[in-house]
Amino acid sequence: MTTASSAWERAPLIPLPNRGHDHEHERCGSCGQPIGYWAVDRLTGLLDRWGWDTYAPQTLRHAHEQRQPLALLLMDLDRFKEINDRYGHVAGDMVLHAVAEVLRAVCRENDVVGRYGGHGGDEFLVLLPMTNRDRAMSVALRVLDGVRALQVNVPDVDKGTRTTLSGLTVSIGVALYVPARGMEPVLTDLVLEADAALLVAKREGRDTVRMGRRR
Repeated sequence: MTTASSAWERAPLIPLPNRGHDHEHERCGSCGQPIGYWAVDRLTGLLDRWGWDTYAPQTLRHAHEQRQPLALLLMDLDRFKEINDRYGHVAGDMVLHAVAEVLRAVCRENDVVGRYGGHGGDEFLVLLPMTNRDRAMSVALRVLDGVRALQVNVPDVDKGTRTTLSGLTVSIGVALYVPARGMEPVLTDLVLEADAALLVAKREGRDTVRMGRRR
């Protein structure tokens, strides 16, 4: 069973996806910082929106060029606002970090894993190269199981004590890219498809996975 504690503040960084060349000496043309400096969400250690917007399109383009299947998972923590409202935002942050640890355990080195929606967002995106429908569902179910198993020890700001949160769940929408001749796929189309499937999962009771409909 996975647990989380106050060590959430020292989130280890997820390795940036390996794209076959060294980014060590590359710098952003806008801010001048080394590539990767701005790419990581400091709370979870996953890619932030900047990092996602850099690496996800590259991964999708590579899948198209190599004619390899790919899957996108969009996941949302169920009733996350209730945690923030009842226990405070520190508790919410600790839950987000714990869920990121689940994703870190489930995903491979070259999967693109990011926090979606910026500061305060409780959604995550996972792009899975070389992944067909069956593997995408397998990964999604492992995430469901991992989140269900979490026990997160958090401060209860109302009572001035600590409590252990369990029974956490997540809803997941999945979009698939199947190689075909023609135009290069658009990442935003995959995100929209996964988002529509996520809404179905929410409406059908949460704590479940739904597949999107191919356009």
